[in-house]
Amino acid sequence: MASFDQTAATAAQNLGAKVEDDALDANYNMIVDNYPEGLDYYALLGLSQKPPPTEAEIRSVYRNLSLSFHPDKQPPHLREAAQKHFTRIQEAYDALIDPQKRIVYDMLGAEGVKQEWGHRGAMGTAGEAEKQEVGVKTMSPDEFRQWFLKTMKKRERKAVQSLVESSGTITLGVNAEDIIQVDGDDVTFGIPSPKITTFGASYEFKAPLPLPEFLSRKDENEDDESEAQDQDQPAGLNELEETEDPVYVTINAGINGGLARQKRTYLVTYEGREDEEVAVKVDGPRLLVSNEMQLGATIAPNFRALAGRKGILSWRPFTFLQDSTVLVEGVVLPERLVKTTIARSIQPISGIKPFSVTASSIIKYPLLEAPPSFEIQASKEIAPSKVAFFSWSSGSWQWPDLLLDRFSSLGMYPNTMYASEDELSGFQIGLLSLPKTRVKDTIGDGDEDDDDELAQISRKERNIDRARESWVTQLQVSPGGGGLVLKYERNLFSGKPSDDPVRSEWSGVGYFPMKKMEGARAVRLAITTVLAPDLSVSWTVQGTRRVSEYTKLGLAIGIAHKGIHMSVSWERLGQGINIPVILCPARQATHEAAMLATVVPWLAYCAVEFGYIRPRDRKKRRQAAARRHNELKKLIPKKRAESQQAIELMADQVLRRQTREEAQDGLVITKAEYGYVPGTSKKLLSKFPDPRLVDVTIPVAALVDRSQLVIPENTIKFQIIGFHDPAPLLPKRLKIWYTFQGREHFIDVGDKEGFSCPMRAHLVSS
Repeated sequence: MASFDQTAATAAQNLGAKVEDDALDANYNMIVDNYPEGLDYYALLGLSQKPPPTEAEIRSVYRNLSLSFHPDKQPPHLREAAQKHFTRIQEAYDALIDPQKRIVYDMLGAEGVKQEWGHRGAMGTAGEAEKQEVGVKTMSPDEFRQWFLKTMKKRERKAVQSLVESSGTITLGVNAEDIIQVDGDDVTFGIPSPKITTFGASYEFKAPLPLPEFLSRKDENEDDESEAQDQDQPAGLNELEETEDPVYVTINAGINGGLARQKRTYLVTYEGREDEEVAVKVDGPRLLVSNEMQLGATIAPNFRALAGRKGILSWRPFTFLQDSTVLVEGVVLPERLVKTTIARSIQPISGIKPFSVTASSIIKYPLLEAPPSFEIQASKEIAPSKVAFFSWSSGSWQWPDLLLDRFSSLGMYPNTMYASEDELSGFQIGLLSLPKTRVKDTIGDGDEDDDDELAQISRKERNIDRARESWVTQLQVSPGGGGLVLKYERNLFSGKPSDDPVRSEWSGVGYFPMKKMEGARAVRLAITTVLAPDLSVSWTVQGTRRVSEYTKLGLAIGIAHKGIHMSVSWERLGQGINIPVILCPARQATHEAAMLATVVPWLAYCAVEFGYIRPRDRKKRRQAAARRHNELKKLIPKKRAESQQAIELMADQVLRRQTREEAQDGLVITKAEYGYVPGTSKKLLSKFPDPRLVDVTIPVAALVDRSQLVIPENTIKFQIIGFHDPAPLLPKRLKIWYTFQGREHFIDVGDKEGFSCPMRAHLVSS
């Protein structure tokens, strides 16, 4: 194992420069992706989103802008331009003055407002609002927010369930024992002649189980209580599994087996020996031979939906079911079985973290022959990201002798005794270390060197990948054997991890959109080692890479009792294909051969990943960024003309307001510039050595209100009326010279920085 880890570390170190290049490209690609497409209503009206503006502030701003941009108040040659600007102002005003539209805009933006108030949108015709018994328009902002979030969650679940309403797995076992030949210390690789030897398939689907109406009644306030609890839960995969149906049933079926050839015998006579018949055996077609079939169903009752808190769940001893998860599983093939599972959190002492306990009862044989077997699992967080767990299973056991002596009808028959001899008790205990939560990348102050800033982001990216380490230490003990299991996982290389779970974008708290997966992708490395009681060691090295948003590919190689084995897997939203391959039989397998079989694919993958895949993706990202930059550059003349028209429309009103400010010794904007200024970044300075600035004195002065100028943080400044973007995709700055109480002031801020004027810190010393 040490040699493998050393090889991996050496390969990662040699590829460090390429990883850093990927981080630089990812950062530039992030700038391209975050370039705003739609209108920013708050920037357009010059309002702050946090804290939210009042209705009076919105009306006041709209009234002032109407004085400058209303088409009826403009000369003929400016009416068309005024109409364009006024249409945008009216659109922004209509969205922000309506509390319900403003809530949707804050979550989904301008396109979201148009969509949800359009046909089949939440508030449009044939939408969810028309199905409400109580009018949505009469709701308060808080009530509407909760209704809208609940509606969008239902819509998301419906879309997700259409993708994952059924799941299945296909397994094909391949025998390629001739690929690795071991002769003493010599290990050779040959051309394999693989043969499919085993097969397996499983399938399951979920459906609601209809019940009589009187069995599924809820309390009147049950929905409100459920929604209140949802607000305390994070947006996770569990939300995709929530359902309002009282009972769900999952049907599952599976089959496993091997392949066999049918042998046929023919009597053949040869020419010249007609009196002599020879028996010849001929291979017939392959047949599927199944030695294991499974058919069963799992029922998951929702007790809250069935009875409510004022029903049977309020009676003892059923109160413990209120916050419990109950599953009832029945199996028909290969053996009849009924399994009941109850899971819940238990907090024995107030103030400590609770235990997660799962208890199962399994009835496999008639109760007169054997009692049910039991399984108990418990886990508890003992430190941040550290979880201790244990499990115990009773296996099959007999009724106590005390009962057997008193009741002659109790006791196992011979067939039951022989069938249960392999069902032994077991005990497991272990410690699990979970990956730490990924922190959000932060960008340094604008005064820092751009190259240093990108290097810091690159280092943080690699540190975060290293921080997502996890490991499991587990001890297994049973009468039939046991072992010590050690498992270690971590991400290799920078990029999107393959172990990030699919989560819901909607919760009772708000909307948390997932970013589109682009750029480099990390490899999740998992090393599992099992130490048996006889001190024999088996191990497996597995790598998993996410190839699309929902699809993962995996490759595992290791050595076990069957020999050197390899497994190729494909998984997407519950659907999976697994192909286990035997590379070398157990009689010839050695750890040295297994290590060699692991290193060769690893080096081949690194060569393909960093020699072809990442350079190709990096080239595509650069080409896409260049195309986007050219598209935005072509729009600069049009945007410049619109800005100049807007400045001309607002100039008279702004100059009059500035004259009043000057008379009152208030805030007067003397000059303002916005655009790209070459900084200390050698990378940008070599490509863009010249500044690209525009005069925005009038637009900035238009934002002054009662000797105050406030531009909130993260405001899209080039969407302020009278601004435009003279340098798309480049870092821009805003410089303002102003006077207050007759004294000169100056401020220089980055494109996403917020500020307020006047400030003593802006004072220019004489």
